Amino acid sequence: MKISINTAEKQDLLLLPGINLSEAEAIMRERDRNTGFATTDEFMIYVAKLDVPPHLYKAIENRIEVTSVRSGAARVIDF
Repeated sequence: MKISINTAEKQDLLLLPGINLSEAEAIMRERDRNTGFATTDEFMIYVAKLDVPPHLYKAIENRIEVTSVRSGAARVIDF
């Protein structure tokens, strides 16, 4: 089963190889700040900025998926 990085809870992120508590929390902050990760590549670029060993990147990438994050209802304003 793949982990949806845009909806995963902290305990789910901790199941990814090489992800510790501080990294899981950093991922969640980044995800919330940017309303989610748009692609797996975008997530992996962020993971590369953390202290995750590079030899684990492929193992992480194989265990994740990106699902869209639904934001609140949008309003169209016509000027």
